[in-house]
Amino acid sequence: MLLAQTSHGIARVVDGGLELLASSGRSLDDYIVTERLDELARQETVVTATWEEVTVAPPVRRPGKIIIVGLNYRDHAVEIGSPLPTFPRFHLVPGSAVTGSGSGVTIPRFATDKVDYEGELAIVIGRTGRDIPEESAWDFVAGATVANDISARDIQLGENPGLPMANPALAKGLDGFKPLGPALLTTDELRCRGALNITTRVNAEVRQNSSTAQLVFTVPDLLARISSFLTLEAGDVVLTGTPGGVGLAAGRFLAGGDVVTVTIEHIGTLINTLVEVEPTAAEAPAT
Repeated sequence: MLLAQTSHGIARVVDGGLELLASSGRSLDDYIVTERLDELARQETVVTATWEEVTVAPPVRRPGKIIIVGLNYRDHAVEIGSPLPTFPRFHLVPGSAVTGSGSGVTIPRFATDKVDYEGELAIVIGRTGRDIPEESAWDFVAGATVANDISARDIQLGENPGLPMANPALAKGLDGFKPLGPALLTTDELRCRGALNITTRVNAEVRQNSSTAQLVFTVPDLLARISSFLTLEAGDVVLTGTPGGVGLAAGRFLAGGDVVTVTIEHIGTLINTLVEVEPTAAEAPAT
């Protein structure tokens, strides 16, 4: 199934439209966290709608934790001249960073110069587990959605004049810096699809064009390795890495008004506009 959380309730995505379900006022988060996602396949359709008639929320609005995996695409490693990792690089960011498709993402006034995009496949955990065996890792997955791992590169690399050190987790965990959506492709269909194409555009210009076939560590491998350190809980989100074409490699960063779209085949397109922050009273020019 392809499912979306909308302002009108949970919907199945069918032939480009939405079938709103009789889900008794419960959210998609509820079904994921309580491990009852399969019940939605049996829910009756109440009414149909178009995407334009609803507002879309993230499939998981406030994950318990978000795990960010770095340097997990072969083409990205090539573009930055890095050897392939022998163990996944990952760190945690807060659930408060999540926003949905269609939402504006505000550029923070303390980090305006090097805000970057990273289109990614995001895995939503559907069953709590620790020391998950790689061979059964898919049993712990609710499905996948589209993510944009927006990053303030100056903070990430220790170049921000207001911070004395590199801080990747802060750089990626700022408010609104983790858009997710517009829908969740459930695991049964996700596994049947094989490698997925992933494309990121900035103002309609293609910046990233790759495939999950480029992953260094597969989804089951990632979950097994990450869960050897910490418990993965239902509702957590794992961002699996970004392909080549990031702004950092070319020195092309985002500015206010830029529209970033990330498309993963069979899941959908995540759309967000960068918003230039308004100056404070002290910063505003005199009139």
